[in-house]
Amino acid sequence: MSFWAELGFGSNPYVVKPLPSSAAGRELLVGRDIELRALLRRIEEGDTHVVLEGPNGVGKTSLVAVAAWVATERFLERKTPQLYLSLPEPLQIKEDASEFISDCYFAIARAFLEKEEILKRADRKVPRTKDIKAWLEAPVLKGGGFNLTSPFGGGGMAGSAAANSSSGFSNAGFRATIRTWLRDAFPEGTGGLVGVIDNLELLETSNAARRLLEEIRDPVLQLSGMRWVLCGARGIARSVAATPRLNGVLSDPIEIFPVADEHISDLIDTRLRHYSVRSTSKAPVSAASFEHVYGVAHNNLRDSLRHAQSFSQDNESDFFLSRSEGAIAEAFTKWIENLAIKHEASAKLQPRTRKLLEDLAAFGGTCSPSDFEQFGFNDRAHMRKNVVELERYSLVISSKDDDDQRRRSIEITSKGWLVHYARSQGLSAPPIPGL
Repeated sequence: MSFWAELGFGSNPYVVKPLPSSAAGRELLVGRDIELRALLRRIEEGDTHVVLEGPNGVGKTSLVAVAAWVATERFLERKTPQLYLSLPEPLQIKEDASEFISDCYFAIARAFLEKEEILKRADRKVPRTKDIKAWLEAPVLKGGGFNLTSPFGGGGMAGSAAANSSSGFSNAGFRATIRTWLRDAFPEGTGGLVGVIDNLELLETSNAARRLLEEIRDPVLQLSGMRWVLCGARGIARSVAATPRLNGVLSDPIEIFPVADEHISDLIDTRLRHYSVRSTSKAPVSAASFEHVYGVAHNNLRDSLRHAQSFSQDNESDFFLSRSEGAIAEAFTKWIENLAIKHEASAKLQPRTRKLLEDLAAFGGTCSPSDFEQFGFNDRAHMRKNVVELERYSLVISSKDDDDQRRRSIEITSKGWLVHYARSQGLSAPPIPGL
């Protein structure tokens, strides 16, 4: 029997990956009703693509997945004539615009395959997917031996041997076919596919993100029948949303804050109930214990779930089955303390650098390079030197954006918050006997 089954769960209740676009995802999205309604309004009533700005691990991708599912259900319940369907998975931003554009069209083709039945039930025009399925599943296209024709006319495709991930995928014929599918399945005002463009902050600088989005504006962001949701952290989504060439294409950002403390207990209780398969299930991390680690992790849901999962897997099932809830909670608190002590001991920081970390924590965990005076530095260069030292120990992450010194591009990491916790609680490793 598996570890989780022995504890009375169907699977891991502390799963870290984003919530699915399903009824289960909606059940598990706790404490996000206001944000969900705001996002649905932008998707269903707006004519621009949506932008979400918020810290890493705050749950932006989960929010979009659930919003797309709710929008679909609203159509099926005849509450709206607009049909919105989610793409199979989020698209991770890439510096190579051509490669990213190919990823987008590939994902759209997959969505037509996966959503074929619901499109038929909705009496939408559905392309013949037999040929596109065979093509998408083929590892190599053989020159002259394959032709894809849009069922709605146009878009013939033939070419020399090329892997699906190569430029052969993104030829004009295939893109024209996808554009036709979208226009015919989703006439103007009748809905569309909802796709996530995730992790804009990976491009690091506002210039790089702006350049990439401008390159994909016409082939991706202007696609009829698509509603994109762009997600970013450390201020980059907000920075690029105001770009002149993207004016009228992207909405003003929706700020996504951490789930409020008042909802965390219910969030974990909901997860435990959802994954439980018997009334006597034994949770390694209770709702009360999770509230504690959520505070340690500075309200980062993803990091908190990861800690709960790691603690669970660091022990045998008998450890939890043979102990009281109080004893397990005490063991989890000690586990977090030991993890914090370990990270604190490994960070050999100079006093000035250590003070910057503590000041940054008091500042809320994020700042911009232009805030140097508030941290007691004479100029950006001196502050940057200390930031680099914190980066060396993975205590902060930053984007060196010379074009936007006001962007809140410096942020404490999960490890950094653990080090801060160790110091704020006066935790330290026990002395070694004889030394």
